[in-house]
Amino acid sequence: MTTAGPAVSIVIVNYRTPDLTRLCLRLIRKHTDPARARVIVVDNASGDASTDYLRSLDWITLIERTPEPGEPVAINHGRAVDLALAQVDTPFALLIHTDTFVRHAGWLDLLMAPMDNPKVGGVGSWKLDLRPAWQRSFKRAER
Repeated sequence: MTTAGPAVSIVIVNYRTPDLTRLCLRLIRKHTDPARARVIVVDNASGDASTDYLRSLDWITLIERTPEPGEPVAINHGRAVDLALAQVDTPFALLIHTDTFVRHAGWLDLLMAPMDNPKVGGVGSWKLDLRPAWQRSFKRAER
C-alpha cells in the first residue's frame, strides 16, 4: 500500500485516563512510523492531568471537546469519535481505546495488509487478556 502521505489516522478518545493515555501514546510513537500514521486524540473534557499532557505533544492532533450538559457518557464517546472522524484525511481510520498497547513495530502492517484485498471492508485487533489464569478460570466456572 503506497500513498503520498500517511495511510491511516489513529483515533483515540481520552476521558480521565492520564496514565493509560500516556502509555498508549508512547507505545504508538515508539512502534509506528510517523510517515504512515497520523494520530488524532479527542479529550472529552477530562479536567485532569491528561489534558495538559496531550497539549504538550506536538506530534498529535488534539481536539478538546466539551460535552453538552446532561449528555450521557455513551453519547459523549460517540460524539468524540464523530469529531475525530471529521478530521480524518487519510484513506483509513483506526479507532482504538486508551488501554490499547502496541507491542511491536510490525503492528500497523499486520492491520493494513488485508486492506489490499478489495473484498475486505475493515479489520480489527484482538483483545489480549492479561488477567492471571486463576481469574480467567472463575469466568469459565460461571458458565
